[in-house]
Amino acid sequence: MKFAKITLSVALLGALTLGMADDTTTTDTTATATTSVSVDAQIAAIQAAPAQERVQLMNQFKQQLATMNEADRTAAIAQMQEKMQTRTQTRAGDTATKTEDATQAMTQTRTRTQEMAQEKQMQANEQMTQMQNMNQMQAGNQYMSGGAISGGASGTMTNNTMSFPSR
Repeated sequence: MKFAKITLSVALLGALTLGMADDTTTTDTTATATTSVSVDAQIAAIQAAPAQERVQLMNQFKQQLATMNEADRTAAIAQMQEKMQTRTQTRAGDTATKTEDATQAMTQTRTRTQEMAQEKQMQANEQMTQMQNMNQMQAGNQYMSGGAISGGASGTMTNNTMSFPSR
């Protein structure tokens, strides 16, 4: 009888232990699923928060990490690193695109400015050439009409050569 009581007690203890192990496994699986969802929500909240609030949320996340078992903690940290790395890469890509756009705009502005300066220079050269031609025509017309430019020499023009009187 004593043997039967001991055997029954051991069997009962074994059954209770196995039942508790099943409950713990179920609880761990549920806790892992809840933790995963909670980690996703916390990471999203951290990313969306302004700087001051982000610090507080990150500290809360760290405290929650400290209470997790090692497997959950490792998974949560890896998830956080992955999401933050993706965000950083996206920002870096956006920054590179903005920098490239700004550089392209500056290059276009510089090119337009150079083209405008060249055009103005060409216009100024053209005006100077016209003025020189006009002055030469006036001087030639005055000379041909026999009126010497005041203080200038007088001479005659024959066969496209100019002869000046001797003094």
